[in-house]
Amino acid sequence: MEPDACLSLALDLMRAVGDELRSRGCDTILFSGGIDTSFVALSAVKAGLRPRLVTVLFPGSRDEAYVDLVASKLGLELVKVRPTVEEALRCADEALRAIETIDPIEVVSASAVCLGLAKARELGSNCVATGDGGDELFIGYDFLLDADPQRLSEWLEKVIRGAFFNSVPMGSRLGVRVHLPLYSQRAKEIALRASPGCTVRSIRGRPFGKYLMRLALEAHGLVEAAWRPKDPITRGSGVELLLDFMRRLITTEEAVSLARATSIAIPSYPHAYLLKRRLTLGLPLPPRHKEGSSCPVCGRQLREDHCPFCGAYVGKGAVSVYSDELYRVTGPLRAP
Repeated sequence: MEPDACLSLALDLMRAVGDELRSRGCDTILFSGGIDTSFVALSAVKAGLRPRLVTVLFPGSRDEAYVDLVASKLGLELVKVRPTVEEALRCADEALRAIETIDPIEVVSASAVCLGLAKARELGSNCVATGDGGDELFIGYDFLLDADPQRLSEWLEKVIRGAFFNSVPMGSRLGVRVHLPLYSQRAKEIALRASPGCTVRSIRGRPFGKYLMRLALEAHGLVEAAWRPKDPITRGSGVELLLDFMRRLITTEEAVSLARATSIAIPSYPHAYLLKRRLTLGLPLPPRHKEGSSCPVCGRQLREDHCPFCGAYVGKGAVSVYSDELYRVTGPLRAP
């Protein structure tokens, strides 16, 4: 598709997002200054809405310069949350209560979401919009940027059927109404029309996902945000520093004891910390899965080659999971 056609689709998506925000009464956006949340904020402004932006920032955050820039250009109120590590760890406990997992990446991401939603609740927000769905429907993940059209079509069919977004259970846990305007039915229909020519595009020899959304941001003067590289929420907000704190909060002896007691090949110290916290909080572990689709790391049930409990991805004879030096010790301890 030509850029003009992609921009036209982006404007359709912008109207769809604006309509969603208005109909749901969303007055707050959980904001990172990335492509997705900047697009949602721009859509709101074009629809005549003035939502508050709430952003979570830890030391070393890559998001701050972008959130300042976009909020200033759109003329929207920006509320910055600068939590302590203790506050973030309390939100990690809330994530464990809301989601059946010990996946450190999922939990620290959900912790950042929890911190933002808690601030929105404190401010009396009626509805909080997120950018969830943008990466899934409009191809924002790096591992998909060189995929062929058939692979992209299969991916899109899968995520349209269903996808997990931790903002949903976190909102339920905190009593905050959360809405995902980039994952609405209209957004899904536009994604089908946009793929692949308006989702992935090579610019000066470099592939970019979410091309149509980037075009719209650029066309409305948000050039710096339009072409920023993708940072996951953990890196953008800086909340990944929690992983280092989790490592310090559990010993090798404790981790090995947990691995033996649970027959889980605990892949990392943060996994071990989160497993210990689940048990300390009295939260159940999902049952072991006896069939062929069990996770080779923790023994729980896989869902389309992914283990929601430990975070492992299994495919083509390989296993990918967040891990560190602990895995060399605990790997052999998993029961068959």
